Amino acid sequence: MQTLATPDYLYDEKIQNISNPYYDYCYRWYDFNLRYSQALFEASLKSIQSFSSIRDAKAHKIQNTIRATFDTTLREILSEKSFASSIANLVDSSIKLADLTGYNKLRNTFYDLSSAASRRLEPLRDTVNRTPSEAIKMKGRFSLLHYKPVVQKERVPILVIYSLINRHYILDLLPKVSVINNLLRQGFDIYATDWGTPDSSYKEMTLENYAQDYVENAVEKIQEITGSKKVSLFGYCWGGIFATIYSALHPENVKNLVLHATPLDLGEVNGVIENWTKYIDADGIVDSLGNVPGGFLNLAFILRNPVEALLKYARYFSEPRTLDEVLQFFAIETWLYDSVPIIGEVYREIVNQIYKKNLLIKNKMRLGTDIVDLRKITMPLLNIIGSNDDLVPPQSSKSIMNVVGSKDKKLIEFPTGHVGLCINPKAHEVLWPEVGHWLAARS
Repeated sequence: MQTLATPDYLYDEKIQNISNPYYDYCYRWYDFNLRYSQALFEASLKSIQSFSSIRDAKAHKIQNTIRATFDTTLREILSEKSFASSIANLVDSSIKLADLTGYNKLRNTFYDLSSAASRRLEPLRDTVNRTPSEAIKMKGRFSLLHYKPVVQKERVPILVIYSLINRHYILDLLPKVSVINNLLRQGFDIYATDWGTPDSSYKEMTLENYAQDYVENAVEKIQEITGSKKVSLFGYCWGGIFATIYSALHPENVKNLVLHATPLDLGEVNGVIENWTKYIDADGIVDSLGNVPGGFLNLAFILRNPVEALLKYARYFSEPRTLDEVLQFFAIETWLYDSVPIIGEVYREIVNQIYKKNLLIKNKMRLGTDIVDLRKITMPLLNIIGSNDDLVPPQSSKSIMNVVGSKDKKLIEFPTGHVGLCINPKAHEVLWPEVGHWLAARS
């Protein structure tokens, strides 16, 4: 994508190597804003040009074409190496300035206070509109949720492993669009991880703690409660990374492995967030901040298309909506921005080993003293992908099908996005019954 020319003086080496952190930050901020403004301008220009070819079409087609052109053009520009480098430089200069001024310590204190306040709301947030569950306190810094069975059947218990990025209730958002409730009605015994709300005292927790120790603790507890020798693992998003790693290291404990929108192969992925992440200095962020603020990723998601973020409310309510639709809309919005800090060391390891070096899919990822070899995953594998997922691009999930040692494996591509896999009514009519049938046949 050819963008508007940026003034030559911005590339002067003397300016780029500014030693004064205040000036460096101002320069990086100016450079980023100039590039971003140009990207928005060019995307707007392309969308206006697209109107000329469809001016006689129906209004909704014109609107959809203009939106699609703007979105596609903006994503192409934001995915370019020069832009990813610009945003990485801005983050790096911001971190250095925060270290110099002591702002990072003040910010950490603020996030600790926010985490403490959030923990007080968790009992309410985890009860209203949620499927009834019992919280089992575990060794370590997490709890195990056990959902009250709806239908009693002799089936292998399921452990749902959530991501660390957003809160766990996306699979149990509302009663009518709850994946948990859907599977319970099909007769499954379901447990799930609740990672809680971390504060700065969590910052030394590692990927090994979560993907091996904590998953192991949960599996052992479920084995103790149910008497089952094996447990089926269901990994959501980054939780799928944990489930994959554990299944490779301890295949003897895993009956089935279900992956849901899990990024595992970032080598050829050219998405906006993935490209930015590859350029970000994860070490610098974690060394300075400890845990990564949830707002950091929220801002990145908004920057992918700020116009869409601003107009979605007006667009959604431009036509009549039922009460259920309104409740679902705001439930999704609440979940999207109900972010928790991402534990620093886990973020560092996932970014450096998976996003940057792509070691997991190459069977070269190290976890403590172990090498994670995906060929040791021999249990039945079900891989669920949203074909329109713009948060976890489908290609980042598919290639595991050709790497694992499983002979019984299935890929389901459903025509929806990342959140749509969880809450789309059609998914609850078609997708999740299919998932249930697959699991039941292997229980």
